[in-house]
Amino acid sequence: MAAGGRAVARLDDGRVVFVEGAAPGETVEAEILADKGRFLEGRVLRVLDPSPDRVEPACPHFGDCGGCSWQYLSYPAQLEAKRSILEDSLRRLARLESWPRIEIAAPDSPWGGRNRAQFQPPSLPGRPWGFFAAGTRRTVELSQCPVLAPELQGVWTELSGRGADPLAERRGRSAFAWGGQGRRWIRGPDDPPGEAAQVDVGGKILRFSVDGFFQSHLGMLPRMVEEVVGEGRGAEAWDLYSGVGLFAAHLEDRYGIVHAVESDPLAAKHAPGNLVRAVHHQSGVEDWLEERIRSGTGENPDLVVVDPPRQGMTSRAVSALVSLRPRTVRYVSCAHDTLSRDLRQFLTNSFHLDRIVLMDLYPHTPHMEVVVSLHGDL
Repeated sequence: MAAGGRAVARLDDGRVVFVEGAAPGETVEAEILADKGRFLEGRVLRVLDPSPDRVEPACPHFGDCGGCSWQYLSYPAQLEAKRSILEDSLRRLARLESWPRIEIAAPDSPWGGRNRAQFQPPSLPGRPWGFFAAGTRRTVELSQCPVLAPELQGVWTELSGRGADPLAERRGRSAFAWGGQGRRWIRGPDDPPGEAAQVDVGGKILRFSVDGFFQSHLGMLPRMVEEVVGEGRGAEAWDLYSGVGLFAAHLEDRYGIVHAVESDPLAAKHAPGNLVRAVHHQSGVEDWLEERIRSGTGENPDLVVVDPPRQGMTSRAVSALVSLRPRTVRYVSCAHDTLSRDLRQFLTNSFHLDRIVLMDLYPHTPHMEVVVSLHGDL
């Protein structure tokens, strides 16, 4: 399986064919959709000799809905495919020849764990809302969604009386929903901000905007916090790209001084109220780090947590951070390719890779969260 979720085949001339809907080790009849010169793109028409890892998809919308493109793979095969994709990224982009054994943290069940969803309006008023079909703005009207948490089941029907333009910009067309711990919150297009969503993670009450960012798999968050915060204690910790303070709220119990840095205004609206002792800074990470360098007050924090967006850290941010020589860095990534790129910059600046944990917050998709731990030579 390749990054992006398609299977890899080769023609007799050596060119790669990325085949949507195929599994490793099986024989299929495929249709070529595009010839890109060095590679081709195709999709399965018929499975001739199926892989033992192929299973019957559980969702009736599979193949039409744009989500959950790996439902035809057994769950163990999905996890191994993600491990292989991550290893390939470490080899090619981080240019590593070896690395610590990749540990996998997975939910007890790959179903019913998704706590956040973004629903799209139907083409006709009065119909159920749903999700976009792959690569289009056509809405697949939902009758069920087995990956969503119980609190979000049926939201598509509740929204059916509401109208929105399917071609509008994201916030003008989408209904954002978050559900967990017996409650749910929904914000539709043009709704006022309303009540903040609220959850308990490891005894910490966290509030966040329903249409803002918060992790999507509540059941996996205690394990993620455990991996990121660790068992260490110390004088000072930083939480960079801190969001609403998920990690900073737990770091407060272990470190004398905690700085939480986040520029997003929706996160900054709630983060100060989620933190007790941590100092919240509404600032870009690069600016904040460079100010620490100028002031001479930022060297050698005991722990720095970085949880950047999909684009990863900027080279400017990594350069500033490595110059401050933190003892330990825990990098939380939702994009293995930018993680590997940034790891290369850390590792060429006298940091060492200690631990890699692949966290499966998104079963039935090729997406993965990864937590890596690095230590620096002081």
